Amino acid sequence: MIIAQAGAASVPAPVPGVVPLVLRYDSDDPFAVVLDFPDPPAGGRMSGGEPISWYVSRELLTAGLAGPVGDGDFRLVPVDGGLTQLEFHNRHGVALVQVATDELRGFLADTAEVVRPGDEHRQVSWPDTVEAFLRATE
Repeated sequence: MIIAQAGAASVPAPVPGVVPLVLRYDSDDPFAVVLDFPDPPAGGRMSGGEPISWYVSRELLTAGLAGPVGDGDFRLVPVDGGLTQLEFHNRHGVALVQVATDELRGFLADTAEVVRPGDEHRQVSWPDTVEAFLRATE
């Protein structure tokens, strides 16, 4: 089962604005949530105007509702005003977007109705996964 929630993310700086954001969850890939930015602004070194998809741990997103989490290229930080800041780091710098914490919390609750947290491993077809890994190494 696939859950998708369309919405928007605000860009706090350097030029405030709003970008479309679609949160996707597929029970066939139960550990991940996909953050789709289907129409990011053109002209920046971070996006180039091409659609962007980030695969993020559902567990990490859930933890980010309570406090700062993450390291490396993706981090979440709750901020004032009922917002959660998503930080995308790369060699060029950091892209920041903010989403409504209640919307993120609601989306994660919907995913928990499809696959209960802690039961993700029951959804994965491990023999198929191992076989795919072996084919990829040939």
